[in-house]
Amino acid sequence: MPLATRQNQKTKVWPAGASWREHVLMYVARDTRGGSLTAADCINHFPPTPYCCITWMLDGELHLVRQGDQIRDQRLQRISVIGCQSQHGATVNVGDRESFMAVFFSDAFHAIFEMDLSDLQDRFVDARQVLSADGIALVEAVDAAQSHEQRIHLIEEFVGQHAGAMSLGPWLRLRRLGSNLNLRLASTLLGVGERQAQRRARREAGLSLRRLSRLWRARRSHSEVKMRLEQGELLNWGQHANEQGYADQSHMVKECKELTGKSPQQLVDLVQKNEAHWMYRL
Repeated sequence: MPLATRQNQKTKVWPAGASWREHVLMYVARDTRGGSLTAADCINHFPPTPYCCITWMLDGELHLVRQGDQIRDQRLQRISVIGCQSQHGATVNVGDRESFMAVFFSDAFHAIFEMDLSDLQDRFVDARQVLSADGIALVEAVDAAQSHEQRIHLIEEFVGQHAGAMSLGPWLRLRRLGSNLNLRLASTLLGVGERQAQRRARREAGLSLRRLSRLWRARRSHSEVKMRLEQGELLNWGQHANEQGYADQSHMVKECKELTGKSPQQLVDLVQKNEAHWMYRL
């Protein structure tokens, strides 16, 4: 098992095992106990995402308070399935928290758990209400595990048991296409008509093809910025926009604001200075 990457004293990230990196993006543990966070730092801002997650609140409580421009008031279940998110939002800790999260590629999540992801879009739901008996047995075993390493082992063992029934070929190619994706090409790779391709995208990958394409590009852009900052490089936003397939810097800034509510530079500043934006460091 690879060593966890320590993002800060409160957050740890593990990559998936080599055999499962087409299925699971990463695992994230968050522990604020004894950290004396301010009220502002107890907020958790999250970006829109093309991934599905399962989150275990091992200690503490979490409330959804905003999605896009909409105010929410939802107490999240202790073990929650989180569908693809089409817009940014925020949750808030009620007291200290310890949590563990598995982040799946959405098409892999669909295949592993046999769920229609269109029913999960922008939702946070009780895992025990939506998973099959096998899935419930998994989340309960992960909940009872004595370490995060044991939790990762249980999840990857489960993925391995279901990998033989998965058909990831077309979706893996579509993911790699990212912003170069178009409806005609998607329908060709999936072997269906264009209308059926759109329906399959929502059912098997959680969002429309257009939204997926934009979020896949945003994820690649984010990863590149993160790597350059970690290497101490100065950011040239115009060059970065060109390298990431945006029409120009203005196009990149406009799209970033639409997706996150902030410009790229504002996000960089917030991530570096504001603990409430810790999810943007992942």
